[in-house]
Amino acid sequence: MKDARFQTVASREEAFRVMFEAHYARVVRYAESVLADAAAAEDVASEVFKIAWQKFDPQDPFGLPWLIRTAMNRSHDVVRSRYRRSAAVAVLSHTREDDAESALGDLERLAVHEAMQKLAPKDRQVLELTYWTQLSAGEIAQVLKMREAAVWTRLHRARSRMRELLIDEGAEVR
Repeated sequence: MKDARFQTVASREEAFRVMFEAHYARVVRYAESVLADAAAAEDVASEVFKIAWQKFDPQDPFGLPWLIRTAMNRSHDVVRSRYRRSAAVAVLSHTREDDAESALGDLERLAVHEAMQKLAPKDRQVLELTYWTQLSAGEIAQVLKMREAAVWTRLHRARSRMRELLIDEGAEVR
């Protein structure tokens, strides 16, 4: 169903501005209800409207349901990403998954991030594929075109190097 406000607007930019002003606050509120984080909700809304801009047709503008569905999908991506990072931090820090968020403070999370950046690209890659992407060793072997045993060796070495870096950074390794 087309909104009468959009039918009188001449330019694509103006039509998009009208749609943005009409729906931005509700998209942010929805994302915040899922994420419980105002900054992350605004990031999601920005991504939703970026996608909307790329696909926008002033003759058939997106309605609120399309925008909310897109925000729902993007918010779920953020939740999954948070879970994966939490799981990775938990494993790398030897904590249980359900304790990872409460057990690690901001400084420790920063130390993990900085240590990841200091790893050799191959080590970082295998850790990211294991913990963030949650691939099995067999799947990683297919992705990297190597034997599964080599994946396990690389993963073991990457974990060891990560622990060393965290200790050097003064992070509390559990």
